Amino acid sequence: MVTGRQTLVVVFMCFVCLPSLKQQEADDRICTQDIVKTVQQLILKAPGMKWLESRLYTPTITDYKKCPSSTVKCFAAEIKVLTEEWKIFNPEFKKFKLNLLLGELATLFNKTEVECPQCELLKEQDAEKFLRYLLSTLQAINTEYC
Repeated sequence: MVTGRQTLVVVFMCFVCLPSLKQQEADDRICTQDIVKTVQQLILKAPGMKWLESRLYTPTITDYKKCPSSTVKCFAAEIKVLTEEWKIFNPEFKKFKLNLLLGELATLFNKTEVECPQCELLKEQDAEKFLRYLLSTLQAINTEYC
Protein backbone atom coordinates (compact mmCIF):
# COMPACT_ATOMS: atom_id res chain seq x y z
CA MET A 1 0.00 0.00 0.00
CA VAL A 2 1.30 3.45 -0.93
CA THR A 3 1.53 5.92 1.92
CA GLY A 4 1.33 9.69 1.76
CA ARG A 5 5.08 10.16 1.75
CA GLN A 6 5.61 7.55 -0.99
CA THR A 7 2.89 9.15 -3.08
CA LEU A 8 4.59 12.51 -2.70
CA VAL A 9 7.90 11.04 -3.90
CA VAL A 10 6.22 9.45 -6.93
CA VAL A 11 4.46 12.71 -7.83
CA PHE A 12 7.73 14.60 -7.44
CA MET A 13 9.50 12.14 -9.77
CA CYS A 14 6.78 12.42 -12.40
CA PHE A 15 6.52 16.20 -12.45
CA VAL A 16 10.08 17.30 -11.76
CA CYS A 17 12.58 14.61 -12.68
CA LEU A 18 11.08 13.16 -15.86
CA PRO A 19 10.65 16.49 -17.68
CA SER A 20 14.25 17.41 -16.91
CA LEU A 21 15.38 14.07 -18.38
CA LYS A 22 13.37 14.77 -21.54
CA GLN A 23 14.96 18.23 -21.79
CA GLN A 24 18.41 16.64 -21.49
CA GLU A 25 17.54 14.24 -24.33
CA ALA A 26 16.45 17.18 -26.51
CA ASP A 27 19.63 19.09 -25.65
CA ASP A 28 21.73 16.07 -26.66
CA ARG A 29 20.03 15.99 -30.06
CA ILE A 30 20.84 19.68 -30.57
CA CYS A 31 24.58 18.96 -30.44
CA THR A 32 25.92 19.51 -33.93
CA GLN A 33 29.44 18.08 -33.90
CA ASP A 34 28.84 15.84 -36.92
CA ILE A 35 27.42 18.78 -38.90
CA VAL A 36 30.44 20.90 -37.92
CA LYS A 37 32.79 18.38 -39.57
CA THR A 38 30.79 18.50 -42.80
CA VAL A 39 30.81 22.30 -42.85
CA GLN A 40 34.56 22.31 -42.24
CA GLN A 41 34.98 20.02 -45.27
CA LEU A 42 32.90 22.41 -47.39
CA ILE A 43 34.95 25.40 -46.22
CA LEU A 44 38.08 23.64 -47.48
CA LYS A 45 36.42 23.10 -50.87
CA ALA A 46 35.03 26.65 -51.16
CA PRO A 47 38.13 28.29 -52.67
CA GLY A 48 38.04 25.80 -55.56
CA MET A 49 34.42 26.71 -56.30
CA LYS A 50 34.87 30.49 -55.96
CA TRP A 51 34.66 30.94 -59.74
CA LEU A 52 30.91 30.17 -59.51
CA GLU A 53 30.50 33.42 -57.55
CA SER A 54 27.74 31.93 -55.38
CA ARG A 55 25.95 34.50 -53.21
CA LEU A 56 23.88 33.30 -50.26
CA TYR A 57 21.61 34.97 -47.72
CA THR A 58 23.64 34.76 -44.55
CA PRO A 59 22.29 34.87 -40.97
CA THR A 60 24.55 36.04 -38.15
CA ILE A 61 25.07 34.96 -34.56
CA THR A 62 22.79 37.84 -33.53
CA ASP A 63 20.05 36.37 -35.75
CA TYR A 64 20.60 32.96 -34.16
CA LYS A 65 20.37 34.31 -30.60
CA LYS A 66 17.11 36.07 -31.35
CA CYS A 67 15.56 33.45 -33.67
CA PRO A 68 17.39 30.11 -33.48
CA SER A 69 14.90 28.01 -35.42
CA SER A 70 14.33 30.41 -38.32
CA THR A 71 18.08 31.11 -38.52
CA VAL A 72 18.92 27.42 -38.86
CA LYS A 73 16.07 27.00 -41.38
CA CYS A 74 17.60 29.81 -43.43
CA PHE A 75 21.00 28.14 -43.31
CA ALA A 76 19.33 24.87 -44.40
CA ALA A 77 17.62 26.50 -47.39
CA GLU A 78 20.77 28.30 -48.48
CA ILE A 79 23.04 25.28 -48.05
CA LYS A 80 20.68 23.38 -50.34
CA VAL A 81 21.12 26.09 -52.98
CA LEU A 82 24.88 25.99 -52.55
CA THR A 83 25.28 22.22 -52.78
CA GLU A 84 22.93 22.11 -55.80
CA GLU A 85 25.12 24.67 -57.58
CA TRP A 86 28.34 22.91 -56.62
CA LYS A 87 27.23 19.40 -57.52
CA ILE A 88 26.58 20.45 -61.12
CA PHE A 89 30.35 20.78 -61.51
CA ASN A 90 31.45 18.24 -58.92
CA PRO A 91 29.25 15.15 -58.34
CA GLU A 92 30.99 14.59 -55.00
CA PHE A 93 28.60 17.12 -53.45
CA LYS A 94 25.65 14.74 -53.93
CA LYS A 95 26.71 12.94 -50.76
CA PHE A 96 26.13 16.00 -48.58
CA LYS A 97 22.66 16.01 -47.02
CA LEU A 98 23.44 18.98 -44.87
CA ASN A 99 20.18 20.77 -45.64
CA LEU A 100 18.23 17.84 -44.20
CA LEU A 101 20.34 17.73 -41.04
CA LEU A 102 19.99 21.48 -40.55
CA GLY A 103 16.24 21.32 -41.20
CA GLU A 104 15.91 18.63 -38.56
CA LEU A 105 18.04 20.65 -36.16
CA ALA A 106 15.80 23.71 -36.66
CA THR A 107 12.79 21.78 -35.36
CA LEU A 108 14.49 21.05 -32.02
CA PHE A 109 14.62 24.61 -30.71
CA ASN A 110 11.87 25.25 -28.22
CA LYS A 111 11.79 29.04 -28.16
CA THR A 112 9.13 31.51 -29.17
CA GLU A 113 10.38 33.63 -32.04
CA VAL A 114 9.11 37.13 -32.65
CA GLU A 115 10.07 39.62 -35.37
CA CYS A 116 12.55 37.33 -37.08
CA PRO A 117 13.96 38.62 -40.36
CA GLN A 118 13.07 36.69 -43.50
CA CYS A 119 15.99 34.84 -44.99
CA GLU A 120 15.70 36.75 -48.26
CA LEU A 121 16.17 40.05 -46.43
CA LEU A 122 19.53 39.09 -44.95
CA LYS A 123 22.84 40.26 -46.36
CA GLU A 124 24.25 38.16 -49.19
CA GLN A 125 27.75 36.76 -48.74
CA ASP A 126 30.03 34.63 -50.88
CA ALA A 127 30.02 30.88 -50.22
CA GLU A 128 33.10 30.78 -48.02
CA LYS A 129 31.87 33.60 -45.75
CA PHE A 130 28.44 31.96 -45.61
CA LEU A 131 30.02 28.67 -44.54
CA ARG A 132 32.14 30.41 -41.92
CA TYR A 133 29.03 32.11 -40.48
CA LEU A 134 27.29 28.73 -40.45
CA LEU A 135 30.28 27.16 -38.70
CA SER A 136 30.39 29.87 -36.02
CA THR A 137 26.64 29.45 -35.45
CA LEU A 138 27.03 25.69 -35.09
CA GLN A 139 29.89 26.22 -32.64
CA ALA A 140 27.67 28.58 -30.62
CA ILE A 141 24.96 25.89 -30.58
CA ASN A 142 27.49 23.33 -29.37
CA THR A 143 28.72 25.68 -26.65
CA GLU A 144 25.17 26.08 -25.42
CA TYR A 145 23.88 22.49 -25.73
CA CYS A 146 26.78 20.03 -25.67
